[in-house]
Amino acid sequence: MLAPALDPRPFFQRLESLNRRVHGVPLSVGYDGGKHALHVVFGTMVHGNEVGPLPAVVALAEALADGSTTFGGRVSFFVGNPEAAFRGVRLVEADLNRVFVDTDHDTIEHRRSRELRRILDTADLFVDFHQVNMPTPTAFYIFPWSKAGEAWVRALDAAPRWVTRPPGKSFSPGTCCADEYVRNRGRVALTVEVSRAGPSAAAEALTLRTMKRALEWADRLAERGADLPDASLGLPMAPLPQCLATAFAQRFDDPAYQLRDGLDNFVPVEAGERMSVPGTPELVSPVAGYVMMAKYPPRDAAGVAVDPRPGEIYRVLQELPVPPAQLYGEETPA
Repeated sequence: MLAPALDPRPFFQRLESLNRRVHGVPLSVGYDGGKHALHVVFGTMVHGNEVGPLPAVVALAEALADGSTTFGGRVSFFVGNPEAAFRGVRLVEADLNRVFVDTDHDTIEHRRSRELRRILDTADLFVDFHQVNMPTPTAFYIFPWSKAGEAWVRALDAAPRWVTRPPGKSFSPGTCCADEYVRNRGRVALTVEVSRAGPSAAAEALTLRTMKRALEWADRLAERGADLPDASLGLPMAPLPQCLATAFAQRFDDPAYQLRDGLDNFVPVEAGERMSVPGTPELVSPVAGYVMMAKYPPRDAAGVAVDPRPGEIYRVLQELPVPPAQLYGEETPA
């Protein structure tokens, strides 16, 4: 696990000093331009060690507050898991991005999800900025396909890859992510993985550019009375990015499983390629494709993964053979 090399506390203080909490939620900021009703929500640090987007989120919140940037509708920003951020860890008691569900569990993350849902309940568009633990050559979207989602992917132009799946299919069955919570309410929600976890100028720039595009498009939609981004509205639409989906996911059933080094995100692998360290239980990829979300958890002196270990140790992605709209049965938006 990567510890952040950026102290989030000064940024948190800047957010709180704006005195614009949304529904009283700590480390949230709201702005209302008063010209239309669209509500855009930006989330960051749902995992506490994913600090890269934070400076951009704070900068845009301050720019809206001082009037140097304007928007006609409502904007909300939130820091997802501040307690984990204070400790420099991904999570404290539970994965916040799996617990947007109704339950009586009383972990730090379950309580935080109940607070954040007060903001997400009225979101028309939610963009959640994340980072990944392993190196990635590019940013990427990760969320299921929909006509509306595809329109916003092209409008925001935030990443050259989209890791997608059929509409309504959960990333982790039995749980609920923040973006999934918003989609379940019939609204649009996207997750953008901007870079490897940690601070970087590239992560800040991508986050800021994406947020500004979202606000520009939301203003344009309100002005024209349109529902979704479309090239006819006079703003640029990017081509559809490379679309990939999970072809295989290896369960982490044996704590002795151990991946070989170098399995970064989007590294190509062949069918039959050995994924494990010699002398450990053999793991072989049954399909060709691209590695995604390889796990290298802490281990004890015997080399056994320390619990709680992840449910999966790696995935393999494959590029979709046809555009997702064709594969999943709807027409591609203009």
